[in-house]
Amino acid sequence: MKTLLILISFLFLSNSNVIHQDTPLQIDENGNIIGLPKEFSPAKFDLNKKALRINDKEIVFPKCLNYYFEEHKNPKLNLSASWYHSKEIMPYYLNFDISDKSVNYGYTILVDLETLELIYINKSITKGNTTYNPEIELEEKCLTEYKNGIKTLN
Repeated sequence: MKTLLILISFLFLSNSNVIHQDTPLQIDENGNIIGLPKEFSPAKFDLNKKALRINDKEIVFPKCLNYYFEEHKNPKLNLSASWYHSKEIMPYYLNFDISDKSVNYGYTILVDLETLELIYINKSITKGNTTYNPEIELEEKCLTEYKNGIKTLN
């Protein structure tokens, strides 16, 4: 029995990604993102301007990405992040989850928390008990516009 407990403990400790979960965040009435550690402060998101600021970096999402925030009639925006995993696996990130209860799809926009670079955009489609997450291929012009829009503030 002792050997079994040691084996189970080892499996959980050696594969921490299995139990990894994003940390849910909140946006207050002033656009402040609540729930990130101080190293990512100030943290703000203005949905109307599609402007994100994390620490000394800022991006105003280009028009080619505004569609994902504006496509739904009754959008629900959830933010989550992860900064406590190994950066060798994946950069620290901020996750925008945009959905609408009246449809069976939504969008996920993943942004690097330290550089604000775009990691990817997925469309989440639910059919019955199955969810599909195809990655959205953006045009090179859009990717360049996004990358050039990242500013370092003083």
